[in-house]
Amino acid sequence: MDPWTQDGPGDYVWAPQGKALEVHLEIDVVERLGAEVLRGFGAVPKRGAEVGGILLGSILPGNPTIVRVEDFEPVPCAYRRGPSYLLTKEEASLFAGACARWQNKPGGGNYAVGYYRGHTRDGLSLAEEDLDLMNRHFSAPANIALLVRPNATRASVGAIFFREGGRFPQSTPLEFPFRRWELTGEEPPQHRPMTDRKRDRGGPELVRSNPREGLGDTPEPPAPVDYDLPSQMQPAPLRQVRRTWLPMSFLFLLFGIGLGFLVAILAWPRLNGVQNGGADFGLGLTVTRTGENLTVRWNRLAPAIRSAQSAVLEIDDGEFSPKPQSLDNASLDNGSLIYRNSSKTVRFKLRVNQNSRLIVEESADWQQQ
Repeated sequence: MDPWTQDGPGDYVWAPQGKALEVHLEIDVVERLGAEVLRGFGAVPKRGAEVGGILLGSILPGNPTIVRVEDFEPVPCAYRRGPSYLLTKEEASLFAGACARWQNKPGGGNYAVGYYRGHTRDGLSLAEEDLDLMNRHFSAPANIALLVRPNATRASVGAIFFREGGRFPQSTPLEFPFRRWELTGEEPPQHRPMTDRKRDRGGPELVRSNPREGLGDTPEPPAPVDYDLPSQMQPAPLRQVRRTWLPMSFLFLLFGIGLGFLVAILAWPRLNGVQNGGADFGLGLTVTRTGENLTVRWNRLAPAIRSAQSAVLEIDDGEFSPKPQSLDNASLDNGSLIYRNSSKTVRFKLRVNQNSRLIVEESADWQQQ
């Protein structure tokens, strides 16, 4: 079976060639578990925290044996020994209790079929503590271990391990992108452009009525003025208007020139396809020091972020400035990025592409005190 195909509208089939076991992952589980792993990744500085827990589903013996994963239950970790998923005695007891609750019982229903962990260490293989948990609580040959390496700017990577000849291999037979769109071939959701939303917001058409309608007869217009008469023979109001007309027109001319300059200054970013700030265009970009790293955050609910087609994060870090980092929709939805600086002054600039003609950008600076 092609490992990149689906078993049904809601499953991804992990089926490496020549192996006697298949894993059918519900796409909903991939989506929710991927978000859980990314939350841990952004919660702790440096390399990010690892999360872990129990995979729930069922096992269908056969050739091949099919392991269905339909849900999961996180088991918390206090990270008293660092950002790795290393359980204390109390936490290990909680893990054992969760496994006991999810034993395979008569009457059907989901039960514990394996163990999962976010993986922020080097390589992609099971550690001693993983093997210890598997040997203690998941000793059946078809029980599986799932590692998910999170990534803030592209799809995370999944790796499944199961016993072959009674032992777990050093590496997985098949890595796969741990994100819905890559597994299903669906198009990622496109946020509606902000211009469309503003068009839809338009109210009812304004109809101007005749202001004199229903007010009775129209009054007689004033008598015409003979402008050929000498000024002293013209009516007094007309003489007064003529005396004030020239200075007033000069003032209006100056006001118009100033207003034109102001409009040009405000419109310049739009004409060049760039917007900075504003209620609809604010990105909420901030940078804070967390441990040895800098955490860059933006408002993932901002209209400009929600309607973004793509984005780029530029980092000015002195001589060791990295290349501009492209951010997809999943990265923007995550709302943060961890960066280890090399200089004492760093500038971050987030450029969000709304369409081919409009770019929203915002900058945030950090300086070592």
